[in-house]
Amino acid sequence: GGDSDIVELNKGWDAVFSGYAGYTGSHQHYDGNSIYQNGGQLGATSVFYKNKFFTGLTANVGSSVASASTMYGHDNIVLLTTGVASKTGYNFGFKDDKFIIQPSWLMSYSFVNTFDYTNSAGVRVKSDPLHAIQLVPGLKFIGNTKNGWQPYLGVQMVWNIMDKAKFRANDAALEQISIKPYVQYGIGVQKQAGALLTGYA
Repeated sequence: GGDSDIVELNKGWDAVFSGYAGYTGSHQHYDGNSIYQNGGQLGATSVFYKNKFFTGLTANVGSSVASASTMYGHDNIVLLTTGVASKTGYNFGFKDDKFIIQPSWLMSYSFVNTFDYTNSAGVRVKSDPLHAIQLVPGLKFIGNTKNGWQPYLGVQMVWNIMDKAKFRANDAALEQISIKPYVQYGIGVQKQAGALLTGYA
């Protein structure tokens, strides 16, 4: 991806605009069933800043092919995905910003369409497009040390709201999919080397 220079807007606002392309891949294996998924996506992002407040908007579109191996044979499944997301936050600084508390709010909408296909067992699989909304309030604690290292601790609550998409194998309706709310947390450290390189773990 690439970023624009900082653009000065009216009334103390600044903005950065970005474009990106990415590869996505995954592998899942369970009880003799295996799925490899490969694809790519294109997207654009804009982030707006005013003092210690920020808000970012992003939109992307992508496609992928899932290659499944089961006891019946081999299947290829094609997916089309697109989505939009927004993240907003504020940096509360203490002791000349040596310690920062950052509450944030992320919300996103995703559209996933799995194209109909006939599997290796001869079953015609059909599904409606999936519409998913994710709501994520979060809290991050960030330290700024004299030598440029930034240790941080983050925690957030994730709610997934998914519509009742219909999945059918021949004439049989398949069970609906849902994801219960969950807590996501982690610790890390990052450091910026010059103007163009940031590393983190």
